Amino acid sequence: MTVDPTTASAPSLIERAKNILLQPQSEWDRIAGESADVGKLYTGYVLPLAALAAIASFVGLSVLGISAFGVTVRVPMVAGAVGAVIQVVMGLVGVYVLALITNALAPNFGSQQDVGQAHKLAVYGSTASFLAGVFAIFPPIAMLSLLGLYSLVLLYIGLPRLMKTPEAKRVGYLVTVIIVAIVIGIVMGAVAGAARGAMGGLGGYQLGQTAPSQQAPLEGQVTLPGGGTVDLSELEKMGQAMQQGGGAAIDPMRLQEQLPQTLPGGFALASASSASAMGTAQAEGVYRNGDAGLTVTVVHMGAMGGIAAMAGAMNVQENRQDADGYARTQTIDGRMFTEEMSNSGGSVKYGVVGHGVAVTVEGTGGVTMDQARAAVETIGVQRLERQFAR
Repeated sequence: MTVDPTTASAPSLIERAKNILLQPQSEWDRIAGESADVGKLYTGYVLPLAALAAIASFVGLSVLGISAFGVTVRVPMVAGAVGAVIQVVMGLVGVYVLALITNALAPNFGSQQDVGQAHKLAVYGSTASFLAGVFAIFPPIAMLSLLGLYSLVLLYIGLPRLMKTPEAKRVGYLVTVIIVAIVIGIVMGAVAGAARGAMGGLGGYQLGQTAPSQQAPLEGQVTLPGGGTVDLSELEKMGQAMQQGGGAAIDPMRLQEQLPQTLPGGFALASASSASAMGTAQAEGVYRNGDAGLTVTVVHMGAMGGIAAMAGAMNVQENRQDADGYARTQTIDGRMFTEEMSNSGGSVKYGVVGHGVAVTVEGTGGVTMDQARAAVETIGVQRLERQFAR
């Protein structure tokens, strides 16, 4: 018996997000046959994801703050809340504009204009970029925002299925849409900046929550682009935490206990602190050796670990170099390694994002990359994985 896709019940937000990330080809086929309720697409899908990313940014910047070398800088609460609201609004507008651009350009690339299909493509194709924004909650794992680039892959896969784009025109269509969207995004960014300066306060806002899914637990693994796999049960934990407001974090003091009193190179622990939010926890230690300093941050990603695993599974890579220094990201055995050196800033950064945990080190005052790397190795990412694995 064949099920009519236009009458089949729509999946939940969590199910749709998981499906579009893990099995985009078959999910786009399913989406293509669904009726397009544009209002529901934005209120039931874009808004919750945009809000989740905005809340994570607000918590990271205004509640926890950005710490380095014993100093924590926080964006004022009112300014942070205003910024979060603007971020949500701009997220909604950005997706809407992307849909309009995609539909308007369709005839130029042998594709079919269809407003409903264009909105579905923009909405669901933006899933990865919204979820990647969640990692703004802790600067040490902010590098995982690279996962947002996966949205380009989603759009590429979706174009022939929703806009009937010929294979020969697919790359040109996608590139043109991206260029136009970037130009419009620059304008929108300027507008958002002006709005932040003009808004003087915020009364407060609250986001509704949906009931946890009652579906049977997911089991098994799914292969992703890049050759890796994602554990579905771990990804489901993240989805449930999203629905329930973040889930419970481990006791951050347990992480603080992982900070040794000394590190290679003669560094001694000068101060330590810890915090938790939205199902994640972190501990930070400041180490000194004369004028040289190390700031070590240990993060337990909790429910976010499921989607964080996509970084390793997708084999994220980055390599850039200029006169001031270099930045490098590579994936080894499912773990993301990052290092960065700035000559003008006199600083080095080194970090490892493992399976559910991350350790980063920032050094200044003559600290070498080898010393930063030795600090991470002393704490031991694999040891933390074993100790805090769920």
